[in-house]
Amino acid sequence: MGLQRRTIQKLLREDFPGTNPLVVDPVAREKLGAEITSRLERFDGVDTKDYGWVPEAHKPRLVGSFAIIDPEPYYGYSTRDSFRLLLDDADRLTITATRSGAAALVSDLDEIVQFMRHCKQRLERKRALHAKRGKVRALLAQAILAQVKKLAKEEQFDFMSESDAQKLKLYVRLSDEHAIELHIPFREFRQVLPQLRSAIVALRQLYQSGLRFHIVGRRALPWRQTWVTHQSLEGDGPPAGEGVHSGSSADGHPH
Repeated sequence: MGLQRRTIQKLLREDFPGTNPLVVDPVAREKLGAEITSRLERFDGVDTKDYGWVPEAHKPRLVGSFAIIDPEPYYGYSTRDSFRLLLDDADRLTITATRSGAAALVSDLDEIVQFMRHCKQRLERKRALHAKRGKVRALLAQAILAQVKKLAKEEQFDFMSESDAQKLKLYVRLSDEHAIELHIPFREFRQVLPQLRSAIVALRQLYQSGLRFHIVGRRALPWRQTWVTHQSLEGDGPPAGEGVHSGSSADGHPH
């Protein structure tokens, strides 16, 4: 899951005011890194190993690194927010978020520990909120499916469903080979549900009549073609030979 970039930037501003930057003798760089690592590795969910690529220009100034790990799988793997501690050109200790590049000056090692704690707290809050929203979506999906089951029994159709963070996807079987996919957004489900019956009935009837259709995005449209707009058709007369006849009799002689 990880923290949003703006959250990390906000914490960097709040936890590192930079009022009295810590100046480090480059000779003591490794010793300082070991001390910071010793402080951070006591905490669960904090990794003090650097798995990322370090530019050659940064290596002589690298003090250490750490990452705050969210063990909860998201898209199939755990996420991590990584930070590097570097000396700037004036030998001042800085902390940099490796993903966004946001940086701050460090005045005291306690600031680093405090920052790490605050990041973990924000991550816990985000995880709790995510779990709460997941429960709400699960309840909404159950309520929607209850209505779909009732509708399926009345209109006699087979269906399956799956959901993501924004919507429930409803698949209605048209035949052994085809199905329609309908999206029911959780935010608008009260407005969408009353239209579901008429939509499914109409689409099934169109399919049974032999009409095949699917919705495409703009990028899937034929790029060589242009739209025939309804405004351009206004004022068009009927096709030649229809609707308007010259004044002649049935035998071909003019009146």
